[in-house]
Amino acid sequence: MKQYPKEKISALIAFKAIRTLIKGSIEAFQSSGGILSKDCFISGRLGKQRCKILHENREHIYEIFVHYQQWLKEQMLWDECDRTGSLLLRLEEAKKSNSAVYEEKIRKTKIYIDEVQDYVQIEILLFFYISGRPGALFLAGDPAQSVVEGTDFRFEDIRGVGHFVAGNNQRHLVPDKPMVVNINFRSHSGVLNCASAFLDLLFDYFPGSARQLKKDVGLFKGARPGVFHNVQIQQLSSLLRDSMQGAVILTNDESAPRWREALGHPLVYGIREAKGLEFKSVIILDFFGEIPLSLQKAWRNLLLGREGPDFKLLYPLVETHLKLIYTAITRSIEQLFFAESTSSIAGNAAMRWLTTKATPDPTTTTNQYEAIATHNNVSNLDSMMMTNDEFCRAGIDNAEQAESSDTEPRKAAGYLDRAIYCFDKAQNPELLWKADKHLQSVQFRNKNNLMISFTEDELSVLISEAAHLLEALIREDLQSECLRLLNFVTPFLSKYTQEKLEEFTIIKIQHGLVP
Repeated sequence: MKQYPKEKISALIAFKAIRTLIKGSIEAFQSSGGILSKDCFISGRLGKQRCKILHENREHIYEIFVHYQQWLKEQMLWDECDRTGSLLLRLEEAKKSNSAVYEEKIRKTKIYIDEVQDYVQIEILLFFYISGRPGALFLAGDPAQSVVEGTDFRFEDIRGVGHFVAGNNQRHLVPDKPMVVNINFRSHSGVLNCASAFLDLLFDYFPGSARQLKKDVGLFKGARPGVFHNVQIQQLSSLLRDSMQGAVILTNDESAPRWREALGHPLVYGIREAKGLEFKSVIILDFFGEIPLSLQKAWRNLLLGREGPDFKLLYPLVETHLKLIYTAITRSIEQLFFAESTSSIAGNAAMRWLTTKATPDPTTTTNQYEAIATHNNVSNLDSMMMTNDEFCRAGIDNAEQAESSDTEPRKAAGYLDRAIYCFDKAQNPELLWKADKHLQSVQFRNKNNLMISFTEDELSVLISEAAHLLEALIREDLQSECLRLLNFVTPFLSKYTQEKLEEFTIIKIQHGLVP
């Protein structure tokens, strides 16, 4: 194996080692200060499957980590691993000091975690601590959709956490080996065949990046994806307005606001933002054209099969790209399109690869081959508009995403904007009104959260506006947003008012007693 100079070590590889191993592993949690020792990291005790970094480059990566820790200290900051480690230590202390309160207030009967591939071991340990009994913790995920930078996930690591929690006396706490579901109930074979082609590239060039399983099988055969090459923005905008109302645009997360404005179309999502959602019609826009210039030729060579065995070490970011495009493809239920608005090295190669790469048809017993995708004329598509019910379902999905407890106000407002668009298209005034009131409350919290202090008059206006919003939220049965609004306003109220709110309103909302 070739050793690369220090300056050639990717920042992504270094951060992945820091987050997943040096600070985020069970071994790190067991170590002094919650940090894996330099000797343990360099020696290879973690095993080749867990630590895939070349042995000769590990010392330099640990040096990077030391500088990173020093920077955190100087800036008086902590990262996600520091936060999780602190929570775990506090939970351990709570369990020792008052086990009865720990069992009553902290332990949960059931915990369901989706997208588990986005977590490191100490975060998964937190889930074990909160559940703590056999069958109480249900985890689901897809390693090929591990797109959170700095996370190198394997399902085997979950069992490693289970062994740590179980010790020698509670072997029943070790989870069973994961069950694998290969029947895809969301997408048809046309979409799944395309997703599998990108997974093949991932497994060929980045072995060990995700567990290689049997390919997903759809319940029925569907149309292959379409390709719009060098499509003009005005053409695409017209298509979304006329023939494909309700279609979702997926693009790089950083580009989503720009495309939302350029297309005049609210249903534009970043790929990471859309993870966990599903849409009837999806257009993946400028994914390849927006790949960094330094990786354009690498992507072309990847698709043309020209890269050698060192590709993984030279271009580690491509692994994340492959997982992102796989995630984007698998958001589609029925119709999938790739659109590139400009010519680029990677984009031209991808469009050619998609429309010429011969793959077997999984729905037939004979050896029939066909290209992954077909060329489409953006000006000559039959109407693919969604029905009112489909718009309604899309709106509800967005509204539920906005209501999720871990969605920050700015993102929640974006989801609600899309929900309002969908409910308007569905001609459903009740849900439209409900989403609008939810959005007003979120915007109220987001706007006033930026204020450092209020004058007496401003405070009076704020409380009055909050009271009207609260009344509307209660009427619309938006209990989670009610509690968020109350928690936001409460610090500005007198002690007496706070006590009365707690007694007559907050407790009733928490227990679902408000009519």
